[in-house]
Amino acid sequence: MNKVIRNIQLFRRHIRSFYRHNTPVKFANLCSLYFHRWTNRSVLSAYPIEIIIDPINVCDLKCPLCPTGQRVNTRPLGSMAFEKYQKIIDELSNWLYKVRFYSWGEPLMHKDIYKMIAYATDKNIGTEISTNLNVFKESDAKSLIESGLEVLIVSLDGADEKVYSHYRVGGDFSRVINNIRAIVKEKKKTGVKNPFIEIQFLVMRHNELQIPNMKLLAKELGVDRLRFGPVTVNMRNEEDLDWLPEDEKLSRYSYSEKKDQIYSVRKKCEWLWRSTVINWDGTVSPCCVYEGDKSVFGSLADSKFEKLWNNESYRQSRSVFTKHQKGNNGLKTICSHCRGIPRATKEKQHGLY
Repeated sequence: MNKVIRNIQLFRRHIRSFYRHNTPVKFANLCSLYFHRWTNRSVLSAYPIEIIIDPINVCDLKCPLCPTGQRVNTRPLGSMAFEKYQKIIDELSNWLYKVRFYSWGEPLMHKDIYKMIAYATDKNIGTEISTNLNVFKESDAKSLIESGLEVLIVSLDGADEKVYSHYRVGGDFSRVINNIRAIVKEKKKTGVKNPFIEIQFLVMRHNELQIPNMKLLAKELGVDRLRFGPVTVNMRNEEDLDWLPEDEKLSRYSYSEKKDQIYSVRKKCEWLWRSTVINWDGTVSPCCVYEGDKSVFGSLADSKFEKLWNNESYRQSRSVFTKHQKGNNGLKTICSHCRGIPRATKEKQHGLY
């Protein structure tokens, strides 16, 4: 059931971008992309329809299950230069339906984030941000609205300060609430529909009883959607298990089997055909799940994206899910480890499947 609900939510999120930003060129690329996927092609002549750009891999909070929050990032810390970002968008804009501005950092900490969003908006690309909304100022509401941002996801895992700060360590509940109110007020003032505001509530042991309270709070705030998501943990790490809700129905895992039920069966990984992640330093990764050197497939500092998209790492990773599994000199990538069912590379790694 979790998997079905998740797929419905993803469909609803993406279909909006398709209708708003579709062009004949984008649609032809989309059809070609899925034809390549269905026919098990590891070399593609089509390009991704969605990208994740990590504008900055630093965060102001210290969430216990996050590598960034725990300050154990293995990649250098930094933020993407606006000029580098422009080149990426210019190269890929003909095919993109959406840019998501988040991965391993808090995107609103980037000094040019609204400028970045506006640039994508001007290129007819949908935009989405996921944020803890703590560094945001109420006075920023106008800039956010004017940037053209389409989807704003706010992490809010509690209906009061005590419960919220148990996981969002260093966060200020009242500040987040006031910031949401400011954005909703600015939307009403300007008469615009965007951004679509979604509160994301990760269900954990310490907050599962607050679900009714959260529904009331979301309604009072006037947001567009409240989404309850299952927390992600490493089932091999006993410390992580304490975060799981008592009610197994609110989790993504089978407690008796210690198995992820969303990714328990996966014949093919969509990421390798339709999406890509571009880190702040221009390095490219196949997905947003893994943080570290093993998940880097090249750098835009050395090559244009069109060459990286079909390099040896990408070809071998796609071949993991096709009949051509012996190709490319047997190169092992992070996808060879994952095989479409993400799991931690280390037994004690926090917060990763």
